Amino acid sequence: MTSNFSVVFKKYSMPVIFLIVGLGTLILGIVKEQGTMFTLAAVMMFIAGAASMIYSSGKLKTAFLYIFGVLAGIAALFTLYASYNSVKETQDYEAAYKECKELAKQNLSDVRFIQKLYAEKNGVYLKTWDELVEFVKNGKVNKVISRGVVPAVRISPEERNYLYHDNRPIDNNMTEKEAYLLSKWKEGPRYDSLFSNFVRDTVPVSLMESKFLSKSYVTTREKLGFPKFSADSLPFIPKSGGKVKWTMETKDSVLMGDMKVPALYIYGTLPYAEHKGKKNEKMHLGTLSSNSLTGSWEE
Repeated sequence: MTSNFSVVFKKYSMPVIFLIVGLGTLILGIVKEQGTMFTLAAVMMFIAGAASMIYSSGKLKTAFLYIFGVLAGIAALFTLYASYNSVKETQDYEAAYKECKELAKQNLSDVRFIQKLYAEKNGVYLKTWDELVEFVKNGKVNKVISRGVVPAVRISPEERNYLYHDNRPIDNNMTEKEAYLLSKWKEGPRYDSLFSNFVRDTVPVSLMESKFLSKSYVTTREKLGFPKFSADSLPFIPKSGGKVKWTMETKDSVLMGDMKVPALYIYGTLPYAEHKGKKNEKMHLGTLSSNSLTGSWEE
């Protein structure tokens, strides 16, 4: 009796273990939604256990065993193919997610640059995306032109009279402000010798050309692998197919201590946020409680 039990145990123990583990793994894979690869492995383990049990009982002929081996080989090849696709899908997803996040940072940084320029001149932020895009395309900003150095000499009495109309001492070399004012006096006695090539001025230039079409900016985007800059793309969250806009809110005046300052808040959810374990990943720029324009990725 003991001898028979021992024989049966040795004959069927491994097939039964494979069968039970395979069945349990299959149920777990279905219940927990483990994915195709996990479920396929569980099915193969269950089939292997069942086939082993039948073969051990002597009811499975060798020919059928060969057929099962061929089918198992085909299943193994399919598993390898599915595994490759799964890995490639993950890699493609991670690459797209990284590009989306980095481009979002770049675009929000560009929006910050644009809004700061506008607020410095107008005291408030642009309130809509249409206004912002229009400002980027057609707006002007002041560019400082600096040429020549301040002459390392003192102003003359005649130049002092022109500048100050008094008898103040002229013991020190002229300042940059004095040089600038004298460069505007073309009739001055030393204009040709000292100031004709001295320039300190501001001129209005295109925002688009001075910033976003500049060689340094274009080169930086190319190195980062970003697409060519487009003002029309700034309102949209990257990788959303041009369908989802960042939400932009502004306040013309918020109290900070004794000062009133404008405030800007831009926020949105990345389109990859609900996949691969990334839950509702949000990004924002600024706040409505102060004039801070810090981005969430910088905090």
